[in-house]
Amino acid sequence: MKAPTWPSDRLRLASVEITRRCNNACPYCDQPKAEQDMPVAQFAALLNELADAGVEAVALGGGEPTLHPALPALLKAARERGLRAGLTTNARAPDTIIELADAGLLDSFGVSAGKGAWTALVDHPAAVINLLLLAGGLAQVTGWAGEALRRGARCLLLLGYKGDHPGLAPTTAELADAFTLLVALGRRAGATVAADDYTRRRLGLSDTCGDGFVRVSLDGARDRCCFPACEYRTR
Repeated sequence: MKAPTWPSDRLRLASVEITRRCNNACPYCDQPKAEQDMPVAQFAALLNELADAGVEAVALGGGEPTLHPALPALLKAARERGLRAGLTTNARAPDTIIELADAGLLDSFGVSAGKGAWTALVDHPAAVINLLLLAGGLAQVTGWAGEALRRGARCLLLLGYKGDHPGLAPTTAELADAFTLLVALGRRAGATVAADDYTRRRLGLSDTCGDGFVRVSLDGARDRCCFPACEYRTR
């Protein structure tokens, strides 16, 4: 299996909320939590619409996607429509993730550093290690990165906090310092280092973000921004 390339690809991507179940209690999380899942039939119909609109890849999220009772069926539906598929996990079910990836149902999966059994997944060829930077969290992020690289990680992705708690958002200087350090660490280890579109825009590395992106909520609502309070939202 090849190393994942999603962070640097310009695929037309749909991020789909498939569940609101979660078994983690992240203090910064604003996502609604409930015992709700997207039915397989609804997801299949959505895939048809997305594929017809030119979407090339789907990222399944939530909530924690491994808690969706029909996750393999959802991934198979994406594969049948020729779409690349991925998800982001809190790593509380690492064996499930490895099984799905090794079965060819996941092209890539994001591993949230610091959560669950995340170190059990970092050396998988399909793993992208998500490094979330909170205000004052530079040492934490670089520590996670070092641990991941020592364990064989091939791809790191820097994410700046975006949400409803302004006090948790890192400054642009903190983001720049983090990205510079991660690039240096990645170069030394021969790993790919990238940043999400929002962070790249904050750093002045791009003057647009979200090209070809759509976010779909559990109820089918759609948004071109990856989070509701985005300061770059088109007014």
